[in-house]
Formats: sequence, structure tokens, C-alpha cells
Amino acid sequence: MIDRKKINPTTEEGSNTYRTQIGQQAQNLSRSAKQRLKWMRHFVKYRNARLTCRHFGISPDTFYLWANRFDPDDLFALEDNAKTRRPHKLRTSKHLETHLETIKSLKNVDPRLGKIRITKILQETGHKISSSTVSRILVSSRKGIDFGKEEA
Repeated sequence: MIDRKKINPTTEEGSNTYRTQIGQQAQNLSRSAKQRLKWMRHFVKYRNARLTCRHFGISPDTFYLWANRFDPDDLFALEDNAKTRRPHKLRTSKHLETHLETIKSLKNVDPRLGKIRITKILQETGHKISSSTVSRILVSSRKGIDFGKEEA
């Protein structure tokens, strides 16, 4: 839940000093961060998250995400950054180990083999694999596999 003390702290000097401090920090914020700051100010004024969401036309999930990140002492927490855009789950390759080993052995035998020749060889041996998949495997595994070099 939202920590209301974090969003609306009281200072010893009074709220005018606090508002002045926030106003000075807000001048350096991006347009989207200033909009999020408006959300927080509206929430502090009316004390109703759902009303704030309806007023600004945002989803409650979005509001709560930014409300939990909000730090009145550091308004730059309302800025977008790479972390906020990163997906939770990244796709991983689902290539079969047999395909990887076969492609590695074929490239070790003849480093000049391309994706089409390797695909034909694999299909002749009963593997169901496309040339695009072979190409992706070759590109992604160049760093990990020393193609064309015999191991001693």
C-alpha cells in the first residue's frame, strides 16, 4: 500500500517551505515526471487514489506503481529510466542440444558451410529445422563456439 507519510511529509518549518522545495526541484523534471508529480499532489489533496486515477485517466496499477516509487526528497524517482521499461521475463532460446552439437560438428568439419547447406544436411538426417533457425544458432553461438578450429 501507499505510505501516506512518504507522499505528504510535514516539515518543521511548515508546508509552505516544503512546497517551495518541491517547486524548485520540479523545475528540473521532464514533462512526464511533472505529470506524475501532479498525480501525487492531487492524491495528497483529495486522499483518494481511485479518484486521482479517474481524474487523470490512468489505471490504478500505474498510479500505485509510481506512488510506491515516489520519494518527496528525491523527485527524480518519478523519471523514466531503463529499469522501469525492462520486461520481467526475457525470451530464451529453445534450440535442442542435438541441433547445437550437430551444427558445431558440421562447422568443425567444414567451416565454409553456410546455413542452407547445414539445413539440408540436418533435414537429410531427419532433423526438422529451418535455415532461419540454423542462422540464429550460428550467429548466437559465434562467441561460444570456435568454428573451424580443431581441439587438440
